Amino acid sequence: MAGRELPSWAIRLREERTRRLWSQKVTAVRLRDAADERTRAALPATDSIQRYIRDYEAGKHFPGDLYAELYCRAFGLTRVALFEDSRGAGPGLAANGSSPSEYDARSLAAWMTSTNISDDGIDHLAQATSALSETHSQRPPAQLLADVADLHRQIQELLRAGKQRLRQTRELYRVDADLLAHASLLLGDLHSDDAAAAYGSTAELCAKEAGANQAIALSVQAKTERWRMRFASSAELARRGYDCSPAIPIRVLLASQEANAAALLGDLRRAKDALGRAEAAASDSIAPDSGVSAWSCPRPRQALFALSVAIQSQDADAALRAAEMADSAWAGGDAWVAGTWAQVRLGAGIARIMKDDLDGALIEISPALTLAPEFRMATITGYTWQIDKRLRQRRLLRNDTAVEIRGRVRDFNVAALATHTS
Repeated sequence: MAGRELPSWAIRLREERTRRLWSQKVTAVRLRDAADERTRAALPATDSIQRYIRDYEAGKHFPGDLYAELYCRAFGLTRVALFEDSRGAGPGLAANGSSPSEYDARSLAAWMTSTNISDDGIDHLAQATSALSETHSQRPPAQLLADVADLHRQIQELLRAGKQRLRQTRELYRVDADLLAHASLLLGDLHSDDAAAAYGSTAELCAKEAGANQAIALSVQAKTERWRMRFASSAELARRGYDCSPAIPIRVLLASQEANAAALLGDLRRAKDALGRAEAAASDSIAPDSGVSAWSCPRPRQALFALSVAIQSQDADAALRAAEMADSAWAGGDAWVAGTWAQVRLGAGIARIMKDDLDGALIEISPALTLAPEFRMATITGYTWQIDKRLRQRRLLRNDTAVEIRGRVRDFNVAALATHTS
């Protein structure tokens, strides 16, 4: 090495080795031990790795990505700590600009074929994530949340191991963005709005990191903001999602969410315009889906949003027409979802109360009040609280039917709260 100064990374590798009182042979063994089983099988013999170490410390070759990673694991240091002045060198290239050697190329090839998860494994995680969203309307939120959280933890373990290729890392972030969004949706259903907000914003960050569409993350944030009574923010988030969404059902859902938030804000013109965009989006060659996914917005769900806007507009007749639209859609073969059906029944009950038809209201809401406690999520109990509030008007306090409805609603909500807080 006379006449040529050693690169700082070469000096650092030697210093870290000698500080631990390791010989080059011991270091070679430690590097092999730092590899996972699959990678270890692709590595050369220990004496060959020892030669690599000798050349690295002599500054002849910059370690390829595989050996740089093994060094970091063996020493317990980050790449920045070991190679911070060599980040521009890139895998397989010598830091001094010389041509890559045979073993540099071999190390790169081994690294590219020995990640800690296969493409098939990532596909499996993506399919499992999609399957969970398909069961959203069929399983209790608390039970489903546990499965979503478990899959999220699996992906986080893979990401933190940091052994994937860039393409795989992005795909893992994309899948995790959907899981985080689903967790946000479920947490909102379980009355945990602060946690739902945190998961929703993190879902958006993961989608950005993956270079993926953020529509789903924006949808769950819009929902959370609505439940926190931040209607202007909810409407804006929904509109952002609508503007960036491709022609898939979530686009219809986002326009509907904007309509709902705008109506709650008192901006009925914007609400009706958003409902119009939802209808237009639904007829614009939207890719069909099951109709039961967390991100679906089939005709009955669209009708539910129209019903909600009508209630906010104090238009009881329009609300009842929307309920009839939902019933017609189900009769025509649209997938039946218990949560949507319960909200339609309760919303129709509110419309009947608005028309002073308490007997009709009782008929409308009675079937929904039999819903199992574990399915009485916040979106449903929100309607029952509205019913109770409307029946607390002074003129109805002594009405026998009003008293009966309030009693049944109270029991319904108590059972829901007990289930979700136990």
